[in-house]
Amino acid sequence: MKLSFWVNLCVVLALFLFSTASAQQEDPKARVPYLRGPHISFHVGSTHPLGDLDSLTDANIHARVNLDYAFTTYARLMFMAGLNQFTAESFAGVEHPRWINLSINCKALFPAPTGTGMRYYLQGGCGYYLPKTGSNEIGFNLGLGGQIPIGAPFDIEFGIDYHHVFTDDTTQFLTWQLGVLFR
Repeated sequence: MKLSFWVNLCVVLALFLFSTASAQQEDPKARVPYLRGPHISFHVGSTHPLGDLDSLTDANIHARVNLDYAFTTYARLMFMAGLNQFTAESFAGVEHPRWINLSINCKALFPAPTGTGMRYYLQGGCGYYLPKTGSNEIGFNLGLGGQIPIGAPFDIEFGIDYHHVFTDDTTQFLTWQLGVLFR
């Protein structure tokens, strides 16, 4: 059942991405070649536990690398590899939990009416979550944020992601991050 949910979620996200990309009309004057093709980004921020995990741990570091492929200026497919560290409460008597996530995400970008070139984004995907101890699990993530161009080939990217890992106790956490995108 877990695998079928994962596959179905990936199919829905892919359909959303491509329907969003085809529904938006690109301005021919805004077509800039470096907005398409491969991109890489590096992010740092914080990981915040939710639910049962919040009663045992506190926030700690989040680090991530994204490899994107931009099909259009508004649609991307990305591979995300992240480290999500937590700090165990002293009374819990457990090691500091850590999850490494590897996921495939779809990202839809929307231009902001600011004149700065800023783009908002929605992203989501499915992946594999590897804990510091215990068995590996599947999960999904959903995120939103923005990208601000600071001069080709760089963008500043900021956002928040929700992660849901299908463990026995259901592991959930948020990540806040700031990153640099290279085109």
